[in-house]
Formats: sequence, structure tokens, C-alpha cells
Amino acid sequence: MAWSAVTSAVTTIGNLLTQEAIYLWGVEEEVDRLQTELKWMQSSLMEAETKQSKDERIRLWVAEIRELAYDAEDVVKEFALKIGSKNKGGLPSRIKRSACCLKEGWMLHKTRSKIEKIIERINDLVRRLQTYGVKELKDRGEESSSSTERRESRPPYPHIMDDNIVGLVDDTEGLVKVLKNESGCKVVTIWGMGGLGKTTLAKNIYHHHQVIDYFDHLAFVYVSQPCRKRNVWEDILSGFKTLDDADRKKRDEDLAEKLCNKLEEKKCLVILDDIWTSEAWDSLKPAFPVATGRHSNSKILLTSRNRGIVPYADIRELKCLNDQQCWELFQKIVFPQTGKYRYSKILVIC
Repeated sequence: MAWSAVTSAVTTIGNLLTQEAIYLWGVEEEVDRLQTELKWMQSSLMEAETKQSKDERIRLWVAEIRELAYDAEDVVKEFALKIGSKNKGGLPSRIKRSACCLKEGWMLHKTRSKIEKIIERINDLVRRLQTYGVKELKDRGEESSSSTERRESRPPYPHIMDDNIVGLVDDTEGLVKVLKNESGCKVVTIWGMGGLGKTTLAKNIYHHHQVIDYFDHLAFVYVSQPCRKRNVWEDILSGFKTLDDADRKKRDEDLAEKLCNKLEEKKCLVILDDIWTSEAWDSLKPAFPVATGRHSNSKILLTSRNRGIVPYADIRELKCLNDQQCWELFQKIVFPQTGKYRYSKILVIC
């Protein structure tokens, strides 16, 4: 069954992320995102499997989902095994190789490319299923407090590894203050080179208890390459639990207007992860009050390697970890339970 295949892939990838993250060094964010997309696909799959006997197209798509799950699991396991096999020489050789020269660069690029293609296929399949009446299956909590309701109604991503957040405490606290400042800038950019932890910081903000309590709605959306504005708008509305079948048939202008109205009515936080170009932002901004001159208490938080994506944004530059922070992060990943000072005398080779 497709459900079993997807569940297996989610479990395997999750175990690798939490227990053997060292062997995913360089592709953690991509693998984390892949796991997220698989979980989203699961939300549509149960209904799809019940309808496949009545519709040949849905049956074929369910079969394709099964193959996608196998591909996803294979590409992650293959990368982890190759990296692991190259490091049988022990920990010191791993440190030396990582600090001096990353020979696996070509493998990183190839794996990232494979993951991106799988994610694109997942998104395409989910949208096709939804076009034919297969909806997401959502579980809502019954608790009465508004804070709890918001937390329960949020989509089950992004996944975050709290134990491995190093050097981001001050950045997190600073961003929370900025986002809660009603007179502050409505658009905030987390800016920095690749691999510094921009997505991790954004996830931490998304899960922060003060942020959850302060905003009425929150949405976390990965911006694909190339940017597809309609997909992003639909994902935001889906995160707010306000996307219906009629919205999927609306013109782009009308869909943007609905989202803009929602952001005016409620105090929302929209997190746009990994925007590459100012053109991508220009295509998205018609749906955001702050970019169209309309009053709103909602805010936009985006991550980017490009400082100038939004000229009027509050820029929060993410710095590289210092030597002590790098060592702390390394210990958390490699020796999570065996004692953080066991290898404290290993020299840093550069």
C-alpha cells in the first residue's frame, strides 16, 4: 500500500535526522523539507486510497505516490550510506576531511537536486489529487483556549531538532521582540549564506510560545524554485485553514485579494522560507497588505541568501558560529548521549 510506503519513508528519514544526522551533513535542510512534504502527502493519501477503486486516474496517482516514497527513502539512505562508508577510518579522519576539503561536494549537489525533483513531484501529485476532490485530512483539537486552538490547528510542520540549536538563542529572542513590536517593521528578513541555519531559526520562531500566543494565525511555507506564487498563496491559506475548493478555481487576482483580506482581518505571521530573488518577492507581494499600502498588523518573516530581496525590510544577519559554538554543535550531533567532553582534546585541524 502507498500509505505503508510513505509511512516507512517518513520514519526512516526521521530516524536518520535525529539519530545519525552526521551522515546527512550538508543536506539536512533538504532532507528535513522532504520529510515535511511526505507528511503533507500523507494527509491526502488516506482519502485517495478509498477513492482509487472508483477512479482510474486516482489509482494511478496512488501508485505513483508509492514509487515516490520509495525514491525518497532510497535517495536519503544512499547518501547516508555513502558518507558513512567514506568515514570508516574513525572520527579523527572525519574531522580532518571535513575541516580541510569537502570531497563529497559533487554528491551533495546531486542529492540536493534529486530531493528537489522528488518534492516537485510530490507537490504536483497532491495538487492533482486535490483537483479531483481529494482533500487533506485534518485533526483538530477540542480544547477551548484560543492559544491551544491555534496550536492544534497548525499544520504538522516544520520539524525542528531543538537539542541541536546552537548559537541561535540571542537571534531567536531578538526576532521574537521585533515581531511582537506593533510599531516595528512589517517585513523582516533573516539573511545569511547557505548553511548558517536560517531555516532552523525560522522554524524556532514558528514554534516559539510567545509567537504562538501573540499571533492569531501562523503559516510556514517553503518557496520553491522557480517561485510559483499561486502555490505559495494556497499553502498560506491552507496553513490558516481557510482554503476551500472554490479558492482553487479563483483567478490569481481574486486569490491574492482573499489572502490580503485575511491578513488585514487577523494578526498573522507568514514565514516564507528560502526566497532567492527580488522577482520572486515581486510576484508574491500583491497578496500582502504591507506591500500594497494597506493597513495590517500581520507580519512577514522571510529567509534568503540575498540581502536586497525586500528593500524596506528589517534585515537580521545571521553570523557564522564561533569555534566554541561549532564544537558544541559537533558534540551535540556526534555524541548526543555518550558525554559531551569525551573527545574534548581533539585538535581542530584547518
